[in-house]
Amino acid sequence: MSEPASTDPREGHAGSEGARLGHLLRQRRKEIGKTMKQVAAECDLTEGFISQVERGLSAPSLISLYKIANALGMSVDSFLSEEPQHTPSMVTRSETRTGYTVETKERVYEILERGFPGAKLNGCITRIPVGYVSEMMTHEGEDFVYIIEGEILYEVNGSHYHLKAGDTLHFPSSLPHRATNVGTVPARELWVGTTPIFKDSRREEASPAG
Repeated sequence: MSEPASTDPREGHAGSEGARLGHLLRQRRKEIGKTMKQVAAECDLTEGFISQVERGLSAPSLISLYKIANALGMSVDSFLSEEPQHTPSMVTRSETRTGYTVETKERVYEILERGFPGAKLNGCITRIPVGYVSEMMTHEGEDFVYIIEGEILYEVNGSHYHLKAGDTLHFPSSLPHRATNVGTVPARELWVGTTPIFKDSRREEASPAG
C-alpha cells in the first residue's frame, strides 16, 4: 500500500475547493455504504489520506482522484471545473484546449488529447504550484514526464531525481512515486501515461473525427 500522506502543511493543501471536493466524495461514499478503510484498500492509499481528502486537508493528485472516484463508481470528470470534450479526435487544436482544475485553482490540468477507439495513452500539461508535494502513489501502466519549466523532485521507488526544464523521466507506474515542486516558481510538466483517467466513452465511438 502507498505511504501515508506527509504531515508537511504544504502538501496538497486543498482550501475551500478541497472542502467541496471532500464533501462530494464523503457524500458519495456514504451513499454506497463503503467505509474509508474499504475505499483506501481499493485505491492502494492509506485510510488517513482518504480522511484528509474528505476533510479538505489534502488535495489528491489526478491519478489518486481517479482511483478514489473509480472505487466510488464515479468518473474524474464529475469533479473537474468544466466537462471535458469527449468527441473522439486524432487532432486537438491548441485554441480548443482548456485548463481544468479539481480542488484548487493553483493546480491546473490542460488535457492534450480527446482519444480515439482503442487509444491507450493520456496526455496533459500540469501546472504545479510552488511547494506542492503529492501523495505517494502507485497504479498500473507507465508514466512519462517532460519538465517544461521549473524544478520538480521525483521520488521513485526510494530514488530521487531532481528534474529541471528539458529533463525527462520514464518509469513503471507500479513503483511508489511522488512529485515535489522544489523550485521558486510554479512548474509545468508534460505528463503522458496509460492510466485511463477520463471517461472511456471517447475511446469507444465508432470512428474518430479528423
